[in-house]
Amino acid sequence: MTTEKKSPPRRRSPKPAPAAENCDTCAGSGETTTTVRVGRKRREIGATQTGLCPDCLGTGTA
Repeated sequence: MTTEKKSPPRRRSPKPAPAAENCDTCAGSGETTTTVRVGRKRREIGATQTGLCPDCLGTGTA
């Protein structure tokens, strides 16, 4: 008695993951810039500093 060979089932490629939307606040970079303020009256000086985006916490996607 011979048994018939079964062909392996077809493999489907997985669907690509949906593209994540870029954050509006940081435009996908994950960093935001703020002006530096000094003194008791909080006057602005000509410098800026970077930090994590508060909306996406540095991931770049919201």
